[in-house]
Amino acid sequence: MNTRILRPLGYFLFASLFLGAGAAFADEATIKAGMKARLPKVLAAKDAGNVGEGADGLLHARGALSEDGAKLVAAENADRKAFFALKAKQTGGAPADVAKAMAKGFLARGKSGHWFRDAKSKWRQK
Repeated sequence: MNTRILRPLGYFLFASLFLGAGAAFADEATIKAGMKARLPKVLAAKDAGNVGEGADGLLHARGALSEDGAKLVAAENADRKAFFALKAKQTGGAPADVAKAMAKGFLARGKSGHWFRDAKSKWRQK
């Protein structure tokens, strides 16, 4: 009798785990797709000096932005925050740690002329 209950329960738990992992990967794919679609505009804004990368892993305005520029930064940061949270959940870490690691990567890969804001909100140009 216990076997009759345990076997379906095992199948249910396995299916739940499998489908949950699939949903996480779908979310990651959606987040990455949004960031990839925005990348040309983000790079153009960085090249113009309108925005820069922060030590917190987020994109920051370097002054007043147009409405489209503000929407771009908000959308990019929303996806970045979701990505940080997702990666932290997958690795068992904290979103802030993922963000800091990403920020270091942005700095290392940044182009000459791009702006970076340190943890004390001081801007530096690479």
